[in-house]
Amino acid sequence: LDGDGGVFGTPKGAGGANKGGAMSPMCAMNTPRTRARGQAVPRADSAAAEEKSPGEARVREAMDELDRRLSIGSPGDVDAVEDHDDDEEEMIDVSITNDREGNDANFRIDDDDDGGGGEDPPSGVVGGIPPPPLCKPDGNRVRNDRPPSCPDTDEEENLLLLDEVRKDVIRTHPDLRFFLEPADNLGQKRYAALERILFVWAKLNKGVRYVQGMNEIVGTLYFVLAQDSDESWSRHAEADTYFLFNALMVEIRDVFMAELDEADTGIHGRISNMITLLSLHDPEVRCHLDEVGIDPSFYSVRWLTTLLSREFLLPDTVRLWDSMFASTHKDNFLRYVSVTMVMVIRDRLLAGDFSACLRLLQAYPPPDLDMLLESSRALWIYESQVTLACHKGGISLGHALRSIPPPPSIVMAYGLHAGRAPPV
Repeated sequence: LDGDGGVFGTPKGAGGANKGGAMSPMCAMNTPRTRARGQAVPRADSAAAEEKSPGEARVREAMDELDRRLSIGSPGDVDAVEDHDDDEEEMIDVSITNDREGNDANFRIDDDDDGGGGEDPPSGVVGGIPPPPLCKPDGNRVRNDRPPSCPDTDEEENLLLLDEVRKDVIRTHPDLRFFLEPADNLGQKRYAALERILFVWAKLNKGVRYVQGMNEIVGTLYFVLAQDSDESWSRHAEADTYFLFNALMVEIRDVFMAELDEADTGIHGRISNMITLLSLHDPEVRCHLDEVGIDPSFYSVRWLTTLLSREFLLPDTVRLWDSMFASTHKDNFLRYVSVTMVMVIRDRLLAGDFSACLRLLQAYPPPDLDMLLESSRALWIYESQVTLACHKGGISLGHALRSIPPPPSIVMAYGLHAGRAPPV
C-alpha cells in the first residue's frame, strides 16, 4: 500500500477499496479480523457486481473461497487450514506480473478445478496487496508465518561476518602504537572504525565479500588519513578510508574472488604472470626454488593480496604505495617490484634449502626501499626497450642486449648479471 492507502500503480480508491467503499478481499485477508468467524467480507452492491466482467467474477469467487478457508482458524494459522480438508483441498495459485511500462500490479488467480479457463482480469482491477513474500521463494509450499525480512537469518549472517572481520582486525599492525593508544580508549575506537569499514563494504559487495588481507589494506589507509596534520581532514578519516578502499578494490577485486582465480586478473593468473617474469630475467633462482620445493603460492599470495603491506615496516609501505598509486598500471608495478624483491636476495636463496628459502620469502629482510623501487623501474624500462628493438627493429634478442646498455640499477635481466651481455 502507498502512503495514501492506495495500491501502487493504481488510482487512489481503486486499490484499497471498491467503489462502494468496502474493503477488497485481498485487503481483508491481510488485515486483522474485526468480524465474527465465518462472516462474509462485505462486498459492493449487486448492481455493481453485475457490471463486472466474467474474469473478475471468477476472481471474486476464488477470493471468497480462500477467505472462507482462512476463517477456519485464527489469522496466520496455516496448519489449521491444511489439516481441515487435505483430501478436497483446491490449490489456488497467486502470481504477480509486473507491467514495466504502466507499473501496474496484476494478480491472476487460477483455480485448478476450472482447468485454467476464463478471462484474466484487466490491469489494476483487483485491489489489495499480495501475501507477504517468503524468505526463500524456491517454489515449494512452506509455512508463511515467518516474517518476510527473515531477521533471525540476517542477524546470524551479520554476526558471522562481523566475527570474521574482528578476528583479522585485532591482528592488524598489533605492534603499532596508533592502534594501542590507551588514552580515551583511542586504540579500540580505531580498530572499531576498521571493523565498520570492512563490514559495510562486505555487505554492499556480496559478490566479493570480506577476504583476509583486506584488513591490512584498510589499516594502512586509515593510519595515513587519521594522522593528517589538518584536523578538519583527519576527523573524516573513516569515511575517506572507505572511499579510497572502494576505489582501490575496483581495480584489484578479482584477486579476492575465488571464481576468477584462474583468470589473468585473478590470484592464480597474477602469480603465473609474476613467475613467468621471474623465469625470463632470473631462471637460475626460479629453477632453484622449484628444486627445493618452494611453491610460488607460499609467499606470493600474501604479497599480492596485501599489496606488500605485510613485508615492510609501515613507513616503507607508505613510501611504496605512494609510487604504486602514482603508477598508471598498478598490476605491472606490483609484479615488477615482487620479481625484483626475489632477485635482490638471490644469493641467499641460491645458498639455502627449503626452510631457509621459505623463511627469507615469508619474512623478507628489511631492504633499501629506494634502491628496490629504482631497480624494478629500471628493469621495466630496459625490458620495454629490448622488446621494442626486437619487434620494431627486426633484430635478434642477443643483438638487442648487446646494443642497448642496461641501466646501472638492474640486478638481473634476461638471465644476465646487471643485464650485461658478454661481448661476441
